[in-house]
Amino acid sequence: MLSNEDIKKAIEAGELVIDPSPKNLYEAAGVNLHLGANILKPLPGVTVDIKTGALPEYEAYTITADEPYQLDPQEFILGHTYENVTVGAQIGFFIEGRSTLARLGLTVVKTAMLVQPGHTDRTITLELANHGPNPILLYPKMKIAKAAIFRLSSPSTLLYDDRGGKYKDQHSVGRPILRNEFLTED
Repeated sequence: MLSNEDIKKAIEAGELVIDPSPKNLYEAAGVNLHLGANILKPLPGVTVDIKTGALPEYEAYTITADEPYQLDPQEFILGHTYENVTVGAQIGFFIEGRSTLARLGLTVVKTAMLVQPGHTDRTITLELANHGPNPILLYPKMKIAKAAIFRLSSPSTLLYDDRGGKYKDQHSVGRPILRNEFLTED
């Protein structure tokens, strides 16, 4: 895992690009990321079926400093980082929630937390859930997560965007895309 000094060097070398620049948002072993303004809330009423591609509809919200999103207990939504991120061939990172928010019940990216080498110039979709007993107000640009950045021992030759990553064209919060990869034998 990279230290704050290693992260600064990776940014200076162009191996990692975070726009807008994180300035003073480094921590000992990570970079703080903020919540973007677009939210997608999945609507109930559909049985998700990976075989047929059945997915729920989503309601879109745009949050502002004056109109935050109230994430109710047991509610799940999709959000995105305020920052656009580019990850080079020898860098990757994990998204982690912030401890203070977790202590209030907010889970950020519990399972899909790896940002692959080759993720290029776009936001990162965040899965947000409230497991606490109280509603939580979500504001744009609030510190929402931390990137724990690591260096691969050699550059990856399977860069996410170059190999046709299914979310490579999403530049804000992204709806799920189902392909039959869940049903294939490896």
